[in-house]
Amino acid sequence: MSSVSSKSQGAKSPKQFQLPAVLNDELRAQALYAPFRERSVNPENYDSKMKFWKDIILEFCLHRGTSTFSKYELLQTFSIGQRVPSCLDTVIGEMQRSGLIRPRLEYEYDPSNGWTGWAVLRFWKNPLHKIKNAVLSPNSAQQDHMFVHLTAMKKYCKDLQAIFENPPFSGAIFCYEELKNSIFASTKMSEDCLVLCLQTLSCQNKIGLHYRQNVDGNNNQIIHLVKIPSASHPSVIINESDIGLHNLHTTRQLLLKQLENLEFQVAENEEKARQYIKENKRLLAKTYLRKKHLLEKSHAKRSDALHNIESLMSNLDDAKHNGVILDAYKYGTKALQEILKSSNLTYDNVEEIVSDLRETIDTNSDLQEIIAKTSTSECLSTEEEDELERELKGLFADQAAASSPIIPGKAPANDSQITQPQKIEISDAELIAMLDELEVEQKTPANSFSVSEATI
Repeated sequence: MSSVSSKSQGAKSPKQFQLPAVLNDELRAQALYAPFRERSVNPENYDSKMKFWKDIILEFCLHRGTSTFSKYELLQTFSIGQRVPSCLDTVIGEMQRSGLIRPRLEYEYDPSNGWTGWAVLRFWKNPLHKIKNAVLSPNSAQQDHMFVHLTAMKKYCKDLQAIFENPPFSGAIFCYEELKNSIFASTKMSEDCLVLCLQTLSCQNKIGLHYRQNVDGNNNQIIHLVKIPSASHPSVIINESDIGLHNLHTTRQLLLKQLENLEFQVAENEEKARQYIKENKRLLAKTYLRKKHLLEKSHAKRSDALHNIESLMSNLDDAKHNGVILDAYKYGTKALQEILKSSNLTYDNVEEIVSDLRETIDTNSDLQEIIAKTSTSECLSTEEEDELERELKGLFADQAAASSPIIPGKAPANDSQITQPQKIEISDAELIAMLDELEVEQKTPANSFSVSEATI
């Protein structure tokens, strides 16, 4: 990873770091500032003292809004009068062995702490820096003895990523200067820490970075563009189209500012021309009117350019969405082809099955029609039909004989003449007269006559 030269200044200067109240105790401060003894002598005291310095160094980094520190900065901050902490070498060595801190030079070239960065740093970069430190001033060499506090770095990276997940950062490409101003407006993070966080997130493929050569003429590269992915556009690679689109956005913003400035100048010149007309200074009024017309022409040209840029950006956006739609068509077609292939749905196969289905349906319809037209009478012979007719007439005759009443003086009808049962209707007056003519003893069961039998 290319080194990035940046100032270690944030958006706001932090207040002076307040030393913990425990250092107001003379004896306690003397014990904490003294060099470490062997841990085997008093392990509990050794661990307590080491924890104190680890915690206070982390608080120092978070208070300054940075994740880097040096031994020189710690000595300046924690010195009390003539008393200086003599245990910092042991503390820094222990933190480095336990993986809490890493040298900044090593971290810049390999934030993920992989083998590639270690090899580059071990066989190439470190020898060059030793030669450079031998000829440079102590202040310049002091920058190479900076350490990165990994706990503070993880915290700032997490906070920065949480900011990037919300609009207007998600799915956008920002110029570094614009992004820096937006971040400093909401956090107290220093610029040095911001650069390291961006490099760390880029190494983790959570954002994309594009570098450009520094304008000061040295070989250092600085961050130019920052691409923040989104759920719909997860790619972090900054390609030529992204750079072109960013240039269009930058030009658009520049034209808008120029148009705003021109409109202000046009109104100002018009106001001056009116003022000189009131004062009867026609030549001066004409001069400002002429300047006003020139500004209006310039405004019209920039308006046309802005319109062209807006149209181009709209076309690019449409092309991007059309590409997404085309990809959807492509993937859908491929999926449909796989389904048709796995289901054996070919044109010939489907045509054959449909033809067989139509033939089967036609055959079934013919069979149903034949069954519906078939009558049971057509299956019986003539003799059987005659026998059934005679038996049916006999049943009608028996039923008529059983249901007809016996009337005196009237002969029963022949069986051949009975075609259907006859119903005898007797009125109430006739029934009473017939009952009066009967001479039947009371309570004689044998000679009793049922009214219901007479009426049948």
